[in-house]
Amino acid sequence: MTNTGNALLLDIARTRLIVHQAGQVRTCLEALNDGQLWWRANEESNAIGNLVLHLCGSTRFYIGLGVGGSGYVRDRDAEFAEQGPVAKDELLARLASAMAEADRVLSGFDPARLGDTTDRTGTTATYAELILNQVLHFTAHTGQIVYATKLIQAGAIHEVWKTTPMK
Repeated sequence: MTNTGNALLLDIARTRLIVHQAGQVRTCLEALNDGQLWWRANEESNAIGNLVLHLCGSTRFYIGLGVGGSGYVRDRDAEFAEQGPVAKDELLARLASAMAEADRVLSGFDPARLGDTTDRTGTTATYAELILNQVLHFTAHTGQIVYATKLIQAGAIHEVWKTTPMK
C-alpha cells in the first residue's frame, strides 16, 4: 500500500474510533441515568458501565501503549469487576480522556510505519494490526452498548448509527 493509502487508512480508523464509535457510546451514556448504566440482565452479563471501562482500558492499552508507547498499565480484570455505580459524568470523563489520548497518538503516527512491528502489548504485532483490531473491538462493544441502551430506554437513541457524525 502506498503512503497515501496508509495515510487514508489511518485517518479512517482514527475517525471511526474517536468520532463515530465513541460518539455512539457517548450518546448512550447521556441517554441513561447512573442506575441504568449499571443494570445487568443477569449475573454473567456486563453492565454498560463495565463495557465503557473496558473500552477505555483497551484503547489506552492498544493505542496509547501499543502504538504510542505511553507506559499505561492496564488492569483488565478491574474493568469487569466494577459493580458501580461509577457516575455517568466519571464514565464520560474517562471516555473523553481515552479518546483524546487515542486522537493524539493516531494523529501523530507516521502512516509509513503501519507495517512496522512492536511487542509493547506482550505480543508481536504490526501497528496496523493493533489499530485495526482496536477499531473492530471497540465497534463490537459499541453494538452491545447500543443494544442494551435500546432495551433499557426504548426510543432514546433511535438510529444512533445514522445520527452520529462519521468525521
